[in-house]
Amino acid sequence: MNTQQTQGLEHEIRVPLENDYHGHPNYLKVYIILLILFALTVFASLIPNPLVVFAVVFGISIIKGTMVLLYFMHLKWEPNLIWIMLVLALLTLFFLLIGLYPDMVPVENYLVPKP
Repeated sequence: MNTQQTQGLEHEIRVPLENDYHGHPNYLKVYIILLILFALTVFASLIPNPLVVFAVVFGISIIKGTMVLLYFMHLKWEPNLIWIMLVLALLTLFFLLIGLYPDMVPVENYLVPKP
């Protein structure tokens, strides 16, 4: 089997570490993009509509978090199994938050009648 075509864990076993070097990403470029996104987040706070601010800030933070995961944690070059585990962990977190939501909502809204 050609070592160029192997994927996932087979790739980790068959390809020696010294032949698997992907090089360093351009950290300066990623850092500058992160700084620009940070500036956009700061300027988004000037928007008068809080719902739009919420959407913009969280959208930018998802992009920044993804860039950190891909470049600084080198997940861009990891096998597919790592991505599957990451997605499963995020799904578990989502269902945990949905399951705990009733415990986080103030009880007064449901049990105490409004005058």
